[in-house]
Amino acid sequence: MKILIAGDFCPTYRIQTAIDKQDYSAFDNITRVTENVDYSIVNLECPIVIDGGKPIAKCGPNLKTTPNVINALQYTKFDCVTLANNHFRDFGDDGCNTTLKLLKEANIDYVGGGKNITSAQQILYKQFGNKILGIVNFCENEFSIATENHYGSAPLDPVDNYEQITEARKNSDFVLVIVHGGHEYYQLPSPRMQKLYRHFIAIGAD
Repeated sequence: MKILIAGDFCPTYRIQTAIDKQDYSAFDNITRVTENVDYSIVNLECPIVIDGGKPIAKCGPNLKTTPNVINALQYTKFDCVTLANNHFRDFGDDGCNTTLKLLKEANIDYVGGGKNITSAQQILYKQFGNKILGIVNFCENEFSIATENHYGSAPLDPVDNYEQITEARKNSDFVLVIVHGGHEYYQLPSPRMQKLYRHFIAIGAD
């Protein structure tokens, strides 16, 4: 089982322009890598928005991309996107809904985002031969977190994450936990992050 986990993908400037022109040549080097794995995952760090959209009130930029990003994901052969990040809800329920709808139509798996907190926290299970991989995705709490009543991302919550990881451990051979967070522009994990993430390993994350 060869799994590729890529970082943040939010097309901007010349990359977004190229995507809108259906020019995906900038991704050729990536495709050569994804072609040689069993399953590839990338963090889609922006919603797909049609007709401009309405940004939510927040500090920091409201990021977005166009429906053509689906073609770019298919060109680069990414099988799955993670949606638990601090920009998924930048254009509210409409942006989240459009993103989920287009991913489903394109048969691209997703995890970490949904129409409410329950669906956002669902574990993604994938079978490879006779082995099952369980994928759990959540992010630190900013402006994108789902609630019982609106779309968004799964939160980093030690109690909920314990339930997610232990459930995945019972139902899969391998548990992959992908967390979006940390201190921007600082490459090392804080003592708090180290303690918490080691706890995730202790309760079942591989």
